[in-house]
Amino acid sequence: MAEDILKLWQRQYHLPREDSDKRTLRERVHLYRPPRSDLGGIAVAVTVIALWATLFVYGLWFVKLPWALKVGETATSWATIAAVFFSLEFLYTGLFITTHDAMHGTIALRNRRLNDFLGQLAISLYAWFDYSVLHRKHWEHHNHTGEPRVDPDFHRGNPNLAVWFAQFMVSYMTLSQFLKIAVWSNLLLLAGAPLANQLLFMTAAPILSAFRLFYYGTYVPHHPEKGHTGAMPWQVSRTSSASRLQSFLTCYHFDLHWEHHRWPYAPWWELPKCRQIARGAALAPGPLPVPAAAAATAATAAAAAAATGSPAPASRAGSASSASAAASGFGSGHSGSVAAQPLSSLPLLSEGVKGLVEGAMELVAGGSSSGGGGEGGKPGAGEHGLLQRQRQLAPVGVMA
Repeated sequence: MAEDILKLWQRQYHLPREDSDKRTLRERVHLYRPPRSDLGGIAVAVTVIALWATLFVYGLWFVKLPWALKVGETATSWATIAAVFFSLEFLYTGLFITTHDAMHGTIALRNRRLNDFLGQLAISLYAWFDYSVLHRKHWEHHNHTGEPRVDPDFHRGNPNLAVWFAQFMVSYMTLSQFLKIAVWSNLLLLAGAPLANQLLFMTAAPILSAFRLFYYGTYVPHHPEKGHTGAMPWQVSRTSSASRLQSFLTCYHFDLHWEHHRWPYAPWWELPKCRQIARGAALAPGPLPVPAAAAATAATAAAAAAATGSPAPASRAGSASSASAAASGFGSGHSGSVAAQPLSSLPLLSEGVKGLVEGAMELVAGGSSSGGGGEGGKPGAGEHGLLQRQRQLAPVGVMA
């Protein structure tokens, strides 16, 4: 039965490409099976939408903002306003995650029409994005993960947080979306929802949610290491070692990103199960390869240190190890012998805060098109072979 479910999914979507044909690897990969019934996915999606709708109505019509009071009204406490805002922001994130599951067919795999309806409904309530555009671009991301100028979610040569986030958001915006938002806002005004409440709970909350989704679902897992200008295929996506509860509160387990790319047919609420399977079966993301020039330098330094009998500096030793892994094509991470790379979001977050300021200045100065990768944003000659190898390992297939 589980085998039939997986085959049904594969007829509509695409599994990630493997770089190994070993039977043992295939058996490990398929240790996870999709849910036996659609009822769980439908129940989770409907619950998220219902909770969001309840809090949305309360925020728009029952919260009285101190700066927008009418005569005779009493202001809602700041604690209540904050609680409603951040709870609603979290549920906005849930709406997008629901749409994301729909794009993977994991809400109702056996009923594609219902699956896509719930996804379309969730993203319309979120910010009236075009579901078909998201669907197409998201599968381009999965099929060409981390390929510069091919993956629509990857940076355009400048991995600065603010620049990347701005480019990411603009790429998904459409004129029809803004027209729908305008109509929706005016209908809510006619229904008595104050504009101030709309700006707080219908504009600020989803924007903060969008940043949360981008940060934990794109920037952290796919951010290249300093000096790396090539591709970042799904095999080297970062993942999280946070507890199940912390991962849920972070972004509905979206931080378990390697697991998501490894098992794209797993709904968000089963990603912790995928992580457990990966750990038990010794599956793990491979190490990030270093540029060829850096690999050669590290190897030379290690050889010189060995010849003189003196230990190589720790940083060079680490680089030599990475160089060996790169020379063998991402090491043995794909066959399950490399420990998972835990997601370390705090250093990236501190870098991100600084990047927001620097990126904003770059956007104003028109520097958003600048970035690493050599002339014109292209990889240097030393990285040509590495880039070709990465493209061979990237997922393939075009979403119908």
